[in-house]
Amino acid sequence: MLISVVIPTFNRREVVLRTITTLLRQDFSAAEYEIIVVVDGSTDGTAAALNSLRPACRFRVIEQENRGLAGARNTGYRATEAGLVLFLDDDMLCDPGLVAAHVAAHQEGGRIVAFGALFLSADSPPSLAAECFNREIGAFHLEQKRAPGAAWQETDCVFSNSSLSRELLEEFGGFDETFRMREDFELGTRLFSAGVHPRYISNAIAYQYYGKTSADLIRDEEAFAVADVMFARKHPGANVTGQLKWLAMAPRWKQNLLRIAAAWPAAADFFLAPVCGLGEAFFPVPVFRRIGVRALQIRRRIHWQNKVLELGKHTSKAGAE
Repeated sequence: MLISVVIPTFNRREVVLRTITTLLRQDFSAAEYEIIVVVDGSTDGTAAALNSLRPACRFRVIEQENRGLAGARNTGYRATEAGLVLFLDDDMLCDPGLVAAHVAAHQEGGRIVAFGALFLSADSPPSLAAECFNREIGAFHLEQKRAPGAAWQETDCVFSNSSLSRELLEEFGGFDETFRMREDFELGTRLFSAGVHPRYISNAIAYQYYGKTSADLIRDEEAFAVADVMFARKHPGANVTGQLKWLAMAPRWKQNLLRIAAAWPAAADFFLAPVCGLGEAFFPVPVFRRIGVRALQIRRRIHWQNKVLELGKHTSKAGAE
């Protein structure tokens, strides 16, 4: 057994089945890899559907109470048989050479994390949310495709198509389960600060099916704010480019303007939500799409800042008491 593929999932039965289908078509010996799916408290029949499969490779389904992505990933890697662990999300359509590319990346040894390429799947519903994926998460991968060798940033540490040795995971204690978001970024910070090196492997390709809406992204942004504050408290000395650092370095007028808008996110939504709606309605028209995406990005930043300010007030109040 050369590599174990770990996939956490929560209430996305049909989506994860699509991902598993692509993993069973790998150009790699079925005897040399296993698939472990961690069903993280699903109630939609995911476990039963997965258990009905009879793949050629070793295949295990582990059910647990909902513990979040970090907890599901930890459960998965601790159950692996191989010395190399590949983490995938449950909504990724895998290129036939993906598993082989990850194995090859580790043949030379060394303390590395291998990050595969990640693009938007062609069958993702066209939306402002999907366009944000292309401009943000997918931007680094698109840039690598256009100009191989682009600089690696710690903020690009997303364990959605990434592999590392089980030995490293055990050494660093896996993912911090107190993080419900940014758990991969937090682990990456610990790994890289200890001298583990990132390695980008452009031929390990996955295509993410992105079905999120604008409302989903705004909710996610508020959850990211909680994780960003947690991260700043856990790693106060980390010099990482991100929204908290961006806010501190922004011109004073911009900081003040954002704080004013963040104090009344509902008012900002009142003006910006119709712009997003216009972008969705006329998505095929580039100018409307660009304006809609920009409005959505501003709304997300305002909601993020609102949550950061809220957490700051609670912290100050707790300190005063």
